[in-house]
Amino acid sequence: MDTEILAGKARIGRAGRWAGLLTQEAVITSLVALVVAAAVVIPLIALVVNSFLVLDDLGFGTQWGLANYREMVQGRVIPNALLNTFLVSTGATLLATFMGVSLAWLNARTNCPFRERLEPLNLIPFFLSPFVVAIAWHNLASPKVGLLNNLARDFLGVQGHVLNVNNLFGVIWVTGIFFTPLVYLFVVGSLRRMDPALEDSARVTGARLLRTTLTVTLPLVAPGILSGAIIVFVTSAGEFGVPFKLGAPYGWETLTTQIFSKAIGAQANHYMGSAMSMTLGVITVFFIWIQRRVIAPREFTTVTGKGFRPNLIDLGRWRWAALLFNALYILLAVIVPIACIFLVSLHRIWTGKIIPEDFTLLNYERILFFWSPLNIRPATNGIINSFILSFSGATTAMALGIVVSLMIHRQRSRGAALLDFLCAVPVGFPGIVLGMGVLVAYIKTPLYATLWILMLGYVTRFFPYGQRNVASVMLAVSEELEQSSRLFGASWLTTLRRITLPLLKPGIFAGWILLFLIYVRELSMSIILYTAGTETLSVGIYYLQEFENESLTCTLSVVQTVVLLGCVYLFRRAAGKEALVA
Repeated sequence: MDTEILAGKARIGRAGRWAGLLTQEAVITSLVALVVAAAVVIPLIALVVNSFLVLDDLGFGTQWGLANYREMVQGRVIPNALLNTFLVSTGATLLATFMGVSLAWLNARTNCPFRERLEPLNLIPFFLSPFVVAIAWHNLASPKVGLLNNLARDFLGVQGHVLNVNNLFGVIWVTGIFFTPLVYLFVVGSLRRMDPALEDSARVTGARLLRTTLTVTLPLVAPGILSGAIIVFVTSAGEFGVPFKLGAPYGWETLTTQIFSKAIGAQANHYMGSAMSMTLGVITVFFIWIQRRVIAPREFTTVTGKGFRPNLIDLGRWRWAALLFNALYILLAVIVPIACIFLVSLHRIWTGKIIPEDFTLLNYERILFFWSPLNIRPATNGIINSFILSFSGATTAMALGIVVSLMIHRQRSRGAALLDFLCAVPVGFPGIVLGMGVLVAYIKTPLYATLWILMLGYVTRFFPYGQRNVASVMLAVSEELEQSSRLFGASWLTTLRRITLPLLKPGIFAGWILLFLIYVRELSMSIILYTAGTETLSVGIYYLQEFENESLTCTLSVVQTVVLLGCVYLFRRAAGKEALVA
């Protein structure tokens, strides 16, 4: 009898354990964890495997070997591309760091006029497409059709050209001003939270403004400056659109443009492209690891327990120079490029000169309306596909991000650390590298040549951004309300729907809008994964600049820019004026 009772209890215990494994929470979180792990790991494994496969002499069979890596070292093109990538990343980082730190200091610590109104304008370049900014500067400062060069010839009598952005310096310039907001965001928060007593002490001892800034203020925010600089360095190394427009056509190849050439076209070699992608991926992941493990944990105490309001430094007459500096950045990074692509779009053929008599809206008719007799399908397909991918991709990524955040910060299971690591991996890989991984992993599956492979690539690459937004809010919310709901008998899904999601609404909304904006302007993954009929907005712009003229290219660029800035405006209206600088 005792044996039967014990056996019965054992069966009940096993049934209870199986029931525990089949709860709503366990099933959903397990499925999400598997999806995230597969989405991240499979493309990376495919990259590693393909990088060691070498095409035979006939170009049909493959064999294992290190020939791809040997060619990278011994050849001429790829080492030059690697050197150019390093030069672009270094130059863009120096420029973006100088501009970002300067603007952050002027807006956070000085009495620069109109700083509150200028601040959101300083962030606009981050929400634009770098490819479009490169197109704008090509039409502004290329030797023959550059508007500024033609104005210099007509009004100043200049012979030849004054400016030329079709080289490494142009790539550095456009990339640097585009990524300035990244450094700005890393630094401005620390400057606003800094105890002014630290600077007052230096001023009391006789140190002037410049010396105090260089020896006290900037060293205290050094972790933020270094973190921003490293993020800009690795992001610049993975940038594709700018060097593709301003560098590659003129002999200045980078790793990203070389990877693209190995992924697309009749001479494509996915195995060589995989080896190059692995090289770029290892470099960027190394610097991301330094930022996360070495620099980010270092924090100097800039906020004390005493309440205070940071003092604004009186610049005196120099405050107008500060205003001019800030306005000049906005002029060069926002107003002039947007005005340029709009002016070019009004001409049937762009010759580098503004001709009001030739202004027409025909280009917009050709781009936007299906019934146009000269309809261009890549443009109209791109608009529709981008909206489909942006809405569905942002929603899918945020759904994954919510569940993953719950697993990491609420369940705290054994696999939470591993899942957190998997969420950080895509952030370290440039889009073109992860796009190459998705391509070689799924090129022989039904996903290829559909929008599904694009959405898979988008979600894999960018869902960590949404997850971080949700996690930041979740960590600030107590678990007591959720625990109380479960104690009173509510299921996991009911608690999630009625308690958790309403509390996380700010983070969910911010993350969704951020992902939507990224997807609308995404190019580096799209250019690898698209096929006829699955073009996105950015791919449509690429198609037009390759096979049509600058006027049509700028027309679709204007459409994309209006969509992006409209979303930013609506976001600020819905989430408040601090939303973009939080």
